[in-house]
Amino acid sequence: MILGERFFKLSNALFSYHLTPIQFTVYSFLVSSAGQKGKCWPSMKTIAANCHCSETAAREAIAALEQKGFIRRVKRYQDRPNGSIRQTSNAYYIQEQPPLPASWGHTPTRGGGVIYEQDEGERLKPSGVGQVPA
Repeated sequence: MILGERFFKLSNALFSYHLTPIQFTVYSFLVSSAGQKGKCWPSMKTIAANCHCSETAAREAIAALEQKGFIRRVKRYQDRPNGSIRQTSNAYYIQEQPPLPASWGHTPTRGGGVIYEQDEGERLKPSGVGQVPA
């Protein structure tokens, strides 16, 4: 156990959304960075460095996560001394997870049949897991 470290939770259903590894990592980083209100504002450089990807890959992952409904991005602006306004950063809001894909919970079968497990005596016995009663 690592003392003094912060931990965060992700839903197991996250594996059912077919996110790419970079999208999954960027989403995980944003969740870990967000406060109790689900808001964070790391720079693209910070996201890329923490997710071990390029800034371009991080931007693409952010765009995909936003399009899929996992996050909401809000552009932040600042007044400049010359009277113009420039974008300074983005704030990211973690959204409720989107509805599960239709394929969720369906595991492809390979040949069907009974699944067996080895007991302590190394004998095979039906596992009862993943089987539908007749």
